[in-house]
Amino acid sequence: MNIENRSLTVTARPDAPDRSSRLQNHARKQVAFCLLLLALATRCLAQDPTFRDEVKLVEVYATVFEQGRAVDNLTRDQFEIRDDGKPQPIRVFEATDRALSCALLLDTTGSMRDSIPQLRNAARDFIGALRPADSIGVYSSTDHLEELQEVTPDHVAARRALVRLRAGGRTALFDAVSQLAREFRRRPGKKVIIVLTDGGDNASVLNMKSAAQSARKSGIPVFAIAEGQALRDGTASDLLRKLAESTGGRVYKASKSSDIENVLAAIAKDLQNGYLLAFKVPEEESATAWHELRISVKDTARPMQVRARTGYAVE
Repeated sequence: MNIENRSLTVTARPDAPDRSSRLQNHARKQVAFCLLLLALATRCLAQDPTFRDEVKLVEVYATVFEQGRAVDNLTRDQFEIRDDGKPQPIRVFEATDRALSCALLLDTTGSMRDSIPQLRNAARDFIGALRPADSIGVYSSTDHLEELQEVTPDHVAARRALVRLRAGGRTALFDAVSQLAREFRRRPGKKVIIVLTDGGDNASVLNMKSAAQSARKSGIPVFAIAEGQALRDGTASDLLRKLAESTGGRVYKASKSSDIENVLAAIAKDLQNGYLLAFKVPEEESATAWHELRISVKDTARPMQVRARTGYAVE
């Protein structure tokens, strides 16, 4: 029997589309489209900060009282800001429930040696009284400013930093306040500086007038605690009063070391009742002039008292 072997030859059509090639071309088009969208988005984002940088805002921290009791339920429309007598629209408003950044500046010069234990305990209780969302930084002041704990929402870390408090050296309080105010003003949102000292300044490069001007320009409220020699020295006491009142803060007196705990507790309560307002710097005003500010509250059943900074200078 003869078996004939036959072979079958299959020839592909030259015009048949290649599926793999089609998928690759489709993928390339998708990638190109995504890259185009990314480029457009990047360009838009790059342009946006230019507008924000051109707007200069003045921040004002205000605490409102009715017959000595802090008021914490006011709205933006109830506040009025007057810059050299001219009303200004409020561009930013943060109510009392917003988080706060606090700098705790403690005088740890040699004259504070006997007070360090009470100071450490009082500061620990103060940190514990802050709200969970509040941030705190701990600093000591001798002949220089030392950061014991950078600003952090970690209250446990801040309390641990108090262990490193050591007394010694001379007092350069003016320099410390000025430096801290310059650094702290860069932080966004509500912020405050608390200063505790027991005496005058004997080591600063700046004088008390320059330090007060620096703090006033920063616009950050300064709460000052005067203890010991600071209560008996009229010059130091007057400086602390002007420093606090011009920034919207307040001076407290601790007649003895054991009073520090009660004073810090009062400040912790006070800080929870502050409002943050901000307005745009008037374009026609001189950049070197000092501007007088007046903050008031309207549309209330009873008169309100407002504690806030008294002025600002455009830099």
